[in-house]
Amino acid sequence: MVSAKRRKTSKTLRYFFLNNDLHKTLIVNRPEDLLIAWNYPKSERVAYVLSDSRSRMQRAYSFKDVARIFDRYPDSIKRYVNTGCIRPPQRTYTIGEPEKRGRYFFSEDDIRALHDYIITVNLGRPRFDGVKNPTHAISKKELEAILRNDTILYVKGDNGDFLPVWKQPEW
Repeated sequence: MVSAKRRKTSKTLRYFFLNNDLHKTLIVNRPEDLLIAWNYPKSERVAYVLSDSRSRMQRAYSFKDVARIFDRYPDSIKRYVNTGCIRPPQRTYTIGEPEKRGRYFFSEDDIRALHDYIITVNLGRPRFDGVKNPTHAISKKELEAILRNDTILYVKGDNGDFLPVWKQPEW
């Protein structure tokens, strides 16, 4: 069908982390196996082997994506950054004009550090015995499954709660 629109089937991410640096995809040349990207921390254009970089790149997550993972408001995540509770994520800027700041992006390592902070935060009034009560926090296994896009199977318990059940992936 000539008039039908072609769907984009690219597996390359627009923003990604490689070697702990935030990058933006500029050109993908599959026949030459070449990826040209902008490295934000170094402020330079870099070239990578496409097949190698796909296996090593990490996805970049916005505040909205991170808030959806942790079931919190994006403003809560921004407050954690602004108060210094967690390290600020890397930030984009207009290429050629570094003074024009853009969006923040979290790496998978930043998300794991945020999870470590969230499980230490006490929600509500402090208990007399000093025990933390991090309600509504996901487990490390659930976080890793979300980051790897694995499926999580939940089983309804006797009291009506849904409990995650893990099984060995089938290859």
